[in-house]
Amino acid sequence: EEQIQIGLTDIFDICDTQNIPATFFEVVTALAFMIFAREKVDMVVLETGLGGRLDATNVIKQPALSVITSIGLEHTKILGDTIEKIALEKGG
Repeated sequence: EEQIQIGLTDIFDICDTQNIPATFFEVVTALAFMIFAREKVDMVVLETGLGGRLDATNVIKQPALSVITSIGLEHTKILGDTIEKIALEKGG
C-alpha cells in the first residue's frame, strides 16, 4: 500500500510538471512498471488497454510474446469504426 501511495505521488508529480494529461490506465500502467522495476521482477504478464500502437504498454520494446485475441467493435472513437481499422491499430 505504501509503494502505491508513493508511486502515485511520483507519477502525479511527473504528469503535473511535464504537463502530461495521462489517463487512468496510463497512470496505473506507469505505477505497475515502477513497482516491477523496484522489485526487480523477472517476468511480467501484461494485458493491454486499447491494444495496438496507442496502448500505454507499448513501452515494452521487445516482448517475449505477444497475443492478439478476437477483435470486435470496441473503443471505436479511438481505434476506428470498422473491424479493419481496429485490426490495423491493434496490430501496432
